[in-house]
Amino acid sequence: MTRPPSAALPPDRGSASVLVLAAAAGALVLAAAAAAAGQVAAAGARAASTADAAALGGAAAAAVGGSGCGRAHQVAGAAGGELVGCSLSQTAAGPVVDVVVAVRPVGLVGSAVPVTARARAGAAP
Repeated sequence: MTRPPSAALPPDRGSASVLVLAAAAGALVLAAAAAAAGQVAAAGARAASTADAAALGGAAAAAVGGSGCGRAHQVAGAAGGELVGCSLSQTAAGPVVDVVVAVRPVGLVGSAVPVTARARAGAAP
C-alpha cells in the first residue's frame, strides 16, 4: 500500500537526533579539555611546592657541610618530583641552592610534557 503525497514524511526527520549527538560530543570535548587544564594546574602547584622543599632541604644540608644538591634530589624524589637542575653557590652569608624540579601531571596529559618549577633557598644576601 502506498501513502498519499500529503502523508509523506518530512525530509528533515531525525535531524534533531544528530544535533543532540553533536552537542553532546562538543560538551564531552570541552569537559576533557577542562579536566586536562585542571591536571596541569594541579601539577604546577605540586611542582612549585616540591621545588621549594627541595631547595630548603638542599640549603639546610649545605649549611652544615653536606651535599646540598644530593639532599635536594632526595627531597624532590620523596615528594614525587624529579630534580632536573641544581646549582650550589657560596655567598658571603652562606650557601645558596637553586633547583629546577619537574612533575608529571596525572592522566593522559602526564605522558606529554612535565611541568617544571624553580626555587632558591639559602642564606639571605
